[in-house]
Amino acid sequence: MKNLGIYIHIPFCLRKCPYCDFYSVAEAQMGKAEISSMKSRFVKALCSEIEAAGIKYGKGAQAGDQRQADTLYFGGGTPSLLEPEELKAVLKTVRNGFCLTEGAEISMECNPATASQEKLAAFRELGINRLSIGAQSFDDGVLKILGRLHNSADTVRTVKEARKAGFENISLDLMFAIPGQTEEIWEETVKKTLALKPQHISLYSLEFMEGTAFTARLEKGEMRETEAEADRAMYEKALDQFGAQGFVQYEISNAALGRAHICRHNMKYWGLEEYLGFGPSAHSYMIGEGGRGVRFYNVSSVEKYLEGWSGEAGTADGVSAVEIFSQNSLADDVCEYIFTGLRKTDGIDLKGFRKRFGKDIWEFYGADVRKEFEEYAEGGFAAENDDNIRLTVKGMNVSNRIMALFV
Repeated sequence: MKNLGIYIHIPFCLRKCPYCDFYSVAEAQMGKAEISSMKSRFVKALCSEIEAAGIKYGKGAQAGDQRQADTLYFGGGTPSLLEPEELKAVLKTVRNGFCLTEGAEISMECNPATASQEKLAAFRELGINRLSIGAQSFDDGVLKILGRLHNSADTVRTVKEARKAGFENISLDLMFAIPGQTEEIWEETVKKTLALKPQHISLYSLEFMEGTAFTARLEKGEMRETEAEADRAMYEKALDQFGAQGFVQYEISNAALGRAHICRHNMKYWGLEEYLGFGPSAHSYMIGEGGRGVRFYNVSSVEKYLEGWSGEAGTADGVSAVEIFSQNSLADDVCEYIFTGLRKTDGIDLKGFRKRFGKDIWEFYGADVRKEFEEYAEGGFAAENDDNIRLTVKGMNVSNRIMALFV
């Protein structure tokens, strides 16, 4: 039976962060009572969508079409805003529709401002076995710039309470290259992160995304982007410190304390494996006829999502809330496989590429592209041997330029 990953988007948060472009609705704008009512209706609609997918891809599918889930990821928004009973209903629906493999990785993103000892213990009891905590920084001034509702002490408390609740696989998210964040402040954040002994660390350079409050301030001249040299210095120094403490960088933005703690769900994205996304704005990637990829994206609106999955409007073929549906060509799949694969420090396995696509990688791209890639390798930005091609840490600093060769 084929394995797939399941992503569930919980589109609620307390307050929209000014740098965030992920789809969510904020309690600060709508009010607590209205969010609570919407959340209740959302859970029912979400369960309807999962049930329909289970019929098509899970236990209800024909034997040759059945998939089992070996990873499940609750993202958002702020998934930890769900009440334990709401999460219980969702997990029950997933288990009814799909076989969850023994030892499946079940992750949840968590905002330190929304986690209590009691709630964390309830989540752990329900089967969540990996927690991704949005720390972002351990400097309260930087957290204020980011518009976060928690402070550094809240993150420390949440990690300690998560340990008490039984979580043995904890990831911390960090951001760098933030206006007002010096290299010294960043180094202190890295130091305090390592002191908490997480099993996994994600680090992201601040991006000014279209439609966010930060981008509006940038365009007005109220904010300035961090210089590229300082940005890369922060990135490389952090990776050096992580490595000194036994962390293995396995992807451009991620490091794990040994390969046992690599995020298996995210590896599905980077390996172009199958995954189903549920909830508003969630994306899915499945393998269709002829082995080509099929992508479909849910509508980025809770209201429209509820309309699609309420009462008779919900349909068993799982398209009632889909906004975009596209069939990949062979060229699309090859390009996406390379783009995602080069994000991994292991790079692209050449035998795996040949097995999937029926040709060697350079048969697709020819001598000119290979020559340009070899030039990057000679400059220390990439590496190639009989088994794989990959980017070096130096190459990850200019990854977009190298990946553009394969467009």
